[in-house]
Amino acid sequence: MSDLEKSNRTKEHIPAKAFFVGYPIDYKNQRKTVPACRTCNEEYAKIDDELRDVIGILNNGEKHKSELTQKSVKKLLSNKKTLDEKMHIENDGISFSFSVNILDQLHKKNFKGIYYLTKNEPLSDEYKLDVYSDGHDERKLDLGFTFLEEIEKLGNWDKSGHSDIFRFKLAYFDLEKDKLTEFKADCENPLFLVSAMEYNNTIVSVVVAAKPEIQKIT
Repeated sequence: MSDLEKSNRTKEHIPAKAFFVGYPIDYKNQRKTVPACRTCNEEYAKIDDELRDVIGILNNGEKHKSELTQKSVKKLLSNKKTLDEKMHIENDGISFSFSVNILDQLHKKNFKGIYYLTKNEPLSDEYKLDVYSDGHDERKLDLGFTFLEEIEKLGNWDKSGHSDIFRFKLAYFDLEKDKLTEFKADCENPLFLVSAMEYNNTIVSVVVAAKPEIQKIT
């Protein structure tokens, strides 16, 4: 991203600062950042808030998440149109829905950030990205769990700030070994990448990045 105009350069936190709200200060040490376009960063802030709201609504009384919950509820109640779209009153109680497409954009953004942290270069546009996470159909969720199980076998995950807020693991498919292997900086031109990310001990997403050439091999 060295070609970014100086006036439009900034740093993007992976994940965004919104996910650290309400947590102790020591949870915010050693947060990961990557170079970013200021304009893009401002646009993505709206998407960051969407996932923050999901986490806040799903909070089951965990004290560090109480401020996230307060912000989520305040945002929903402050906009009648948003409240009407997201809140559903049913026989067994109240439920909330969120845009899967918007959340997928966030997961893809953070995947690209994780890749940059490893390789110190942007992910090539050659890769096609797909997300497997909450809100997707059962088929995609099953496949996501399969990827997740294989990633878990690779050992410790990396973290940004604190593992209770964001932890992740990036792997690639090693064609010679015929299995997922931990992705490192010296890995060149992988055809198939998989990352698992967990937000605030609440939401887990799996993102896959594949080059078209992988279809000629599989």
